[in-house]
Amino acid sequence: MTARSIRRTTAARTRLAAVGSLAVAGALLLTACGDQTDSGSGSSTSESTDKASTAPLFSKLPKEIQDKGVIQVGTNAEYAFLRCINHLEKINAGRLYVDGELVGYRQKGDKLYELKDSEVALKRRDIGMVFQRFNLFPHMTAVDNVIEAPVQVKGANRAQAKERAMQLLDRVGLADKAGNYPSQLSGGQQQRVAIARALAMDPKLMLFDEPTSALDPELVGDVLDVMRDLAESGMTMVVVTHEMGFAREVGDSLVFMDGGVVVESGNPRDVLTDPQHERTKAFLSKVL
Repeated sequence: MTARSIRRTTAARTRLAAVGSLAVAGALLLTACGDQTDSGSGSSTSESTDKASTAPLFSKLPKEIQDKGVIQVGTNAEYAFLRCINHLEKINAGRLYVDGELVGYRQKGDKLYELKDSEVALKRRDIGMVFQRFNLFPHMTAVDNVIEAPVQVKGANRAQAKERAMQLLDRVGLADKAGNYPSQLSGGQQQRVAIARALAMDPKLMLFDEPTSALDPELVGDVLDVMRDLAESGMTMVVVTHEMGFAREVGDSLVFMDGGVVVESGNPRDVLTDPQHERTKAFLSKVL
């Protein structure tokens, strides 16, 4: 499996979106190299850099995806990629870095050692995730959902965490709903609370798993507006989405993948309006 290196750059802020599934957005550098790694829990692994990858997932990622790139993948591969980024799924070859740090493993010499669960959890604090179905705590108000992680995971002062939570809820347009429970909010409002909750941990990277797919069409715009604002502010995001208009408007670069292999890449407007590969044409003919 081809390795990934995802690390923050000092380049100008980049706005990215996805066609159909997966996007990398913001000031990150996404690169690929061809080393192989086998991994096992608590065990060391040797690496080989002279073998071609045989696993399709994440393979053949072009090196031109530098600090701006969008990836589209089929079936559940895009969700698997999101889970790999925060080590909820374990990669069996290659290496993946977030902000220059190896995800899920530590390297000693030419061998990799899988981190303990507690060590992985510490690193996972820097990666926010927003799910399709919101996954808010139903017994907590909106503001309590937002402050829970900073207080419980980072040990933040509750009063300060609440002040910060109110600022984030105001940012997503829900300051007046701070005392509402999830059951009292629309789907779009719940998703915006989920975004505020992820932001409360001050993540280096945000992962979005089709954040608008479970929403009524009338509510999609509010969520995309928040995500657009995040992109404008320089937040790095990896987004699984089927919002073609969002991809065209916000994206700087787009990569279409099928079966985990890159099929086509380029400017979003070019790929969407004048795709060169037959597989890309077939896909777009069904969604545009």
